[in-house]
Amino acid sequence: MKKNYLFPILFLPILIQSAGCVCHNKEIKTIKLDLQLKEKTIAGLLDRLSIKDQEIGKLTSELQIAQTTIEDLKNDIEKLREVDVQVEEKKKEVDNSIEKTIPASDPAATLGTESATVEAQKGE
Repeated sequence: MKKNYLFPILFLPILIQSAGCVCHNKEIKTIKLDLQLKEKTIAGLLDRLSIKDQEIGKLTSELQIAQTTIEDLKNDIEKLREVDVQVEEKKKEVDNSIEKTIPASDPAATLGTESATVEAQKGE
């Protein structure tokens, strides 16, 4: 009878250890699955980050082009203002020149000019 009890007692620690290994193996599998899931999540996040980085690069290029266009337009506006000022100055010079050639005290000269202008417009 002693032999029957001795045999299970000797193998009891081995059975407990192997049961512990099974639990340990399950924990390892769970940890592996957890790590794989986290790895996939990180890969997905890196992909999204890469896409966003490309979008930022594209937008940065567009912004630089827009800034250059704005500067060009500002320069064009400044040139047009200068031309406008020059045209106004020439216009004043021409007006002054016309006023000097037509005496202001001679109403007949003014009327004659006006009637010639009106006749020219009727003829057209």
